[in-house]
Amino acid sequence: MTITRLSLSPASILALATGLSTPCMAQPAPTMYRVAVSHVKLDMLNEWLDIEKNEIVPALKKGGVTTQTVYTNLLGNTGEYVVIRPMAKYADFDGPSPLVKALTQPAADRLLAKARKTLVSQNVYVITRLVDISNVLTQQPEVTVSARYRIAPGKMPDFIALMKSDVLPVYKKAKVTLIVSQRGPGGNTNDVTVTTGYQKYADLDGGTFLTKQLGADGAAKLNAKFASFRTQVEVLVRHRVSELSW
Repeated sequence: MTITRLSLSPASILALATGLSTPCMAQPAPTMYRVAVSHVKLDMLNEWLDIEKNEIVPALKKGGVTTQTVYTNLLGNTGEYVVIRPMAKYADFDGPSPLVKALTQPAADRLLAKARKTLVSQNVYVITRLVDISNVLTQQPEVTVSARYRIAPGKMPDFIALMKSDVLPVYKKAKVTLIVSQRGPGGNTNDVTVTTGYQKYADLDGGTFLTKQLGADGAAKLNAKFASFRTQVEVLVRHRVSELSW
């Protein structure tokens, strides 16, 4: 499937919202997502985008998908697209996918087969947003810098505690988006992604967010506190694909 399918999609993020739906009580924000990453053949990139934009996205909307966010890399693997989509519950996988609801099973199968021909590979995994150490703002970021870290076994509580005490307050004071997620099934469960959100690439100038807020010495001292239990895996710069997001 491509970046936007509910079955085996190369890019679909599905979220699990924690339930409380009491009258007069607001619906909680999703905390779990299914992330699908697709690597598109560079010589078929325009074809893939056309399929997504003109066939898959309309079908997903018709099939009941109310939101989806797609990002692609500026710095990282070329041709990589990531779809993030919330989902109510895992039980939804027991029923027909949104594409099947919109198109019927045979038509959905044909569309997905068409899209798969444009792909090199795809990877699907679940993430859980760590809401206690995230600072999610109303305005969705157009540009993100995501650092993936591998946390030493048994040290996740230490990581969360240090993020809460030393990192989150800096983001809140600056009113900057911070999204921290832990990988689940389909990924390494010791991996966390720390994402800083911006509205334009120019916001990246002048150093990392923490360096600009704390100074070089302050950022170095903070990073030293994480050194004993956190190993950096990768850093990616991405931008939002508005044609595939809603």
